[in-house]
Amino acid sequence: MMPDRMKTTHRGLLLLTMVMATTLATSCTRSTATEPRASGTNGNGTGTGNGSDTVTPEATATGPPGTAVYLYANPGLVATMHLDGDSGTLTIENDTGAELPPPGFYILDASTGDRVIGEVKDPTAIPIGETRTFRVSFSGLGIKDIGLVILVFGHDNYGAFARQ
Repeated sequence: MMPDRMKTTHRGLLLLTMVMATTLATSCTRSTATEPRASGTNGNGTGTGNGSDTVTPEATATGPPGTAVYLYANPGLVATMHLDGDSGTLTIENDTGAELPPPGFYILDASTGDRVIGEVKDPTAIPIGETRTFRVSFSGLGIKDIGLVILVFGHDNYGAFARQ
């Protein structure tokens, strides 16, 4: 026969173990409904996930059709591109501690992966601590067909913009 004190301690440990297990189980299965999800079918409408599914990401950008805003941010460097059709502006804020070479960009076509070279009108170096805005344009691609916009300074590829 167990003394009452041992029964109470045993029950407390059992209860604690059950609470911890329940907490762990719910944290592993918690819904992430606020995260963007992809959706699609495999062509026959069943969506079986057999590797032939065509997946279409949900749209996350807002604004009038044919417009888009892209942002690139890194410590000391913020670049914002506003596009309306096949032209727009590129604003660079340079707090990197070094002068930046003239900017450029290219776009990857979402469906083919082809590179579309963008044009920066009158590109110039951006001095330390200054913000410059440039006119930009590209051709052969609609806003809806943009896969990635890549920021370039001189010959260096700085990385991809994120669509806002």
